[in-house]
Amino acid sequence: MSLSKLHTLREVARCGNFSEIENFFNASAQLKQMHIRVDLSNADEPKVCIDEVLEIHKGGIGTEAVNGAVIALLVDLAIGLLGVRYYAEGMTATSNLNINYVKPLLANKVIVCARETEVIGKRIFGIARVMNENGEVCAYATGSLASGIVIG
Repeated sequence: MSLSKLHTLREVARCGNFSEIENFFNASAQLKQMHIRVDLSNADEPKVCIDEVLEIHKGGIGTEAVNGAVIALLVDLAIGLLGVRYYAEGMTATSNLNINYVKPLLANKVIVCARETEVIGKRIFGIARVMNENGEVCAYATGSLASGIVIG
């Protein structure tokens, strides 16, 4: 399964069935390959998790820290998931992402929590916090999504 078929979930979003959207993401080859899990049990505050940090996640500053590119992937996904509540109106896409790396993410588990901060027209703004298993914030990001994108 590929995330390229995400637009097919617009009808599911109309019904508010976010668990089906969560399952779609979690079954995708992309997330499985990176050992990433999406949690939409609260669609207002989506979570993206790495339940066990593996070697493929490491390499930040030449240490055991989670690599900055992996953090960027997690943050982009978490902020992007703020758009699921708007899929009925059209798809969403990241239009801006600003990441602040606070300290090396030395962790066994990674949790990224996102929340919407504002909606202006067809732009959804949000913030995401990147935490280790102890809840320490190691990075945070702000971003925005373009919404209402109609595919085909």
